[in-house]
Amino acid sequence: MERLTVDTQTPFKHMLLILLAAIIAIFSIHALASKRSDIAWQALEQGAVLIDVRTASEYRADHIEGAVNMPLSSLSKLANVIDRDKTVVVYCRSGSRASHAKRYLYDMGFTNVLNGGGLEEMLESKP
Repeated sequence: MERLTVDTQTPFKHMLLILLAAIIAIFSIHALASKRSDIAWQALEQGAVLIDVRTASEYRADHIEGAVNMPLSSLSKLANVIDRDKTVVVYCRSGSRASHAKRYLYDMGFTNVLNGGGLEEMLESKP
């Protein structure tokens, strides 16, 4: 009679590979996020304007010192006071609204806009 065997190592190997891939992905995303906030801080050190595109209540709860609150929903009206040739750094909670703000500002004629990412990301990479 032939014995039926089950390879218990294969599922373990697959799970280990999936876990390893997830860890690599997390660190890669963090490295990319840190890079954009590092670039944003460099621009701020050179005189860029810092805009927080979160809501007024989010801004009141916490924000980066020196940031001007221009919620994404009002950005097209509020940003008209800024020199379009000046470098602008936008940030929000996660970087998503900042990405939209970057596009809006380019559409309005701004020539140098950087997405600094999220508030925590910016604060963690502050020089």
